[in-house]
Amino acid sequence: MTKRLLFRAAILCLCVLPLGAGARAGTDILPHRALYELSMLSNRDANVLAVDGDMAFEWQDSCDGWSVNQRSQMAFYYDGGETTKINWSLVSWEAKDGGAYRFIVRQMTDGKLTDEFRGDAAVEPDGGAGTAHYTAPDEHTVTLPNGSLFPSAHSLALIERALAGETLFWAQVFDGSDAEGLFGVSAVITPLSAAARARADAEPQLKGVPGWHVALAFFAPEGQAAEPEHEQQLDLFANGVVDELELDYGDFTVLAALKKLEPLPDPKC
Repeated sequence: MTKRLLFRAAILCLCVLPLGAGARAGTDILPHRALYELSMLSNRDANVLAVDGDMAFEWQDSCDGWSVNQRSQMAFYYDGGETTKINWSLVSWEAKDGGAYRFIVRQMTDGKLTDEFRGDAAVEPDGGAGTAHYTAPDEHTVTLPNGSLFPSAHSLALIERALAGETLFWAQVFDGSDAEGLFGVSAVITPLSAAARARADAEPQLKGVPGWHVALAFFAPEGQAAEPEHEQQLDLFANGVVDELELDYGDFTVLAALKKLEPLPDPKC
C-alpha cells in the first residue's frame, strides 16, 4: 500500500498542475522545466530513518495540446540497514479543449520494472461522461463519470477559482496512475505565507506573480472512501509553477523544494 501511494503521489504532485489556455486563466502560463530536491520533513514511522531523491518536471505547449514529462526517484533508508530505491515516470499529452488524454506511467523498484500503465481516454464536452482505455498492463476500460477532468483541465479550473477568490474546489480527475486512474481531489485555497512570498520573489520567474497555498486531499472514486489516500500541501503560482510541496503519507512527510526553474521556448505554432 505504501509503495502504491508513493507511486501515485509522485505522479500526482505535479501532473495536476501543468496549465494551459492562459487567456482563460487571466495570466500568462509559463512552459517550464523544474527540478525539485526531495527530503524527509517529518517522520512518525520508526522503521523509516530517512528519505532522499529528486523530481524533474517538464511542461510544454505542443500546439494541439499540453505535453508533460515527469520523473521522480526516491531512496528509502530503513532501521534494519535496508535501502529501497523507487523510480517513477509519466509521459502524457492532453488536448487543449480537455477532451482527450494519452498516458504512459512506469514504476521501477531497485532497478526492476514493477508497474506500467498506458492508454488513452476521452470525455464528452460540457461536463459529460467519458471512457479510459488501457493497453497495459492489460487491456480494459474504465468508465469516467460526468464532470471528470484530465490533469491540465483540472489545473486550469483550480487556477481560475483561485484568481476568482474561491477557497474550495472538488473534482473527479483521471490521470492513469494506477489500474483505475480515477480519484477525487479536494482543494482548499488560502493566501501564501509571508515566507513563501519572499522565497518566490527571489526567483525571477515568480517575482510578483499571484500565488496561493493549496491543500490537496486525494480520495478513492466518489463514494468509495471517507478518508483520503494521500494529502499534499503546495505553493502554486498563476503561471503554473509549483514552488514547494509537502507530500504527506501518514507515517512520514516528504518535502519537495524547488532548486532550478528553466523557462521553455514558445513552440510558435
